[in-house]
Amino acid sequence: MAHGRQQFALIGYSEYLERRPLKFVDPIPASRICGACGTIPRVTYTLMCGHTFCDPCYDSCATSSECACPRDGDVCDRDDVTRKEYKAERLLMRKRRRSSNTFTAIAHHVTHCPNCSAAVLSRDMCAHLKSRCTEHVLHTAPEAPQGSDVSENAQFVAFERKVEQRVDELDAKLAQLSLESVSQSDKLTEVCHNINQLKEALTDRFGAASIQSLNRFDRTEAEMKALVAHEKTIEQRVGDLDAKLGQLSLRIESHSAKLIEFCDKKFNRLTEQFGTASDRNAAEIKSLFSEKCESLRTNVTSVLKSAPSDQKMHQWVLNGYAALKEKALKNGWSYSLSDKVYLRGYLISWGIRFNKEGNIVYVALLFELHEGREDDFLDWPFKKELKLTIIHPETRKELHLGGKPYTTAEANNKFYSRPIGGSNTGVYFSETKVDSSDIERDGYVKGDQLLLRFEVLD
Repeated sequence: MAHGRQQFALIGYSEYLERRPLKFVDPIPASRICGACGTIPRVTYTLMCGHTFCDPCYDSCATSSECACPRDGDVCDRDDVTRKEYKAERLLMRKRRRSSNTFTAIAHHVTHCPNCSAAVLSRDMCAHLKSRCTEHVLHTAPEAPQGSDVSENAQFVAFERKVEQRVDELDAKLAQLSLESVSQSDKLTEVCHNINQLKEALTDRFGAASIQSLNRFDRTEAEMKALVAHEKTIEQRVGDLDAKLGQLSLRIESHSAKLIEFCDKKFNRLTEQFGTASDRNAAEIKSLFSEKCESLRTNVTSVLKSAPSDQKMHQWVLNGYAALKEKALKNGWSYSLSDKVYLRGYLISWGIRFNKEGNIVYVALLFELHEGREDDFLDWPFKKELKLTIIHPETRKELHLGGKPYTTAEANNKFYSRPIGGSNTGVYFSETKVDSSDIERDGYVKGDQLLLRFEVLD
């Protein structure tokens, strides 16, 4: 509930405001006003009965353990008393008028009893209330204000005017800041609008670029699938050709054996028919037949050696690139080989090996020889130059690896000699290795695949 009075003295805020009268425009809440002396203290004490007192009045009615209210006599423990502390800034923000010249009584700590309205010194107000308004009543008129009090009042009035002037200046500054805030808000709105326009433009542009990239990826994927299908067709045809060449080889060998047998029979018959011929003529005839048979065998061998020479290269798509590299990072190396294929008559498996050196994983050509049906007609040890080509899936740019086999006795026996009954040990060409990070950065890896081509050169 707000108090009906408008002029109050302040205590406990500062030396300058101590016991100064202030007239407030708006009512002051009763919880802020001392129920005994009627001042507005900085620290209030609220008892259980609801009455509020200032620090001096509370001390005069309290003991070490309890407090008796001077207004109604109710007793409560000091632990049940509520203490609150207020700041002067919040109080001075209230609307108020200049103080009048009636501050002399207040300066002399004289106030009026809230029960009987008698003039009582502030320090005696609690005792006056406890005596049921019979003691400590002042019967003399208050003294005239002294010159020092008037001077102090004038100083207070000047101070209040300065405060009001500062308040007016602050109001003007706040109004200016409000206008500037509106201007800044308009500018921010314009900036947000421009950002939205830029965002829409970028979305449209990159959206179109994304669609183009997807279309290009679809075309590249279709081309790669067609290439793989074409490769399988070529491999099938090469397999059919190899089968036919094998059948032809068997037929030629069969006919060759039959021809030699036929020649031997003819020779024996001629020998029987011309028994009178000299041994020299018989030797000449036998030598002539032997030369013819050897010439026929040489021609057959030449045909068999030249038949597979048309197949010089093989193309292959390596899958699972990321898994192979991860395995090399973990174990130190990994590899992947193609199926066996005849190239220039040699039965070969080829591919790539991942090799970890420090923190870098390198890629190199891997090569392995197997026992083949044409090994009798080939040159051993293997000495032909090899080339591995990594093909860019979009630009068709090529990255070349490989080289010539290094010829040492150990290498010839282990890697490049003629395989007997199985396969040789695989060998990789570390001299032309390439960093796997460079392959990935330049775009050779797409869809976890590498497009590879292997060639056996002259």
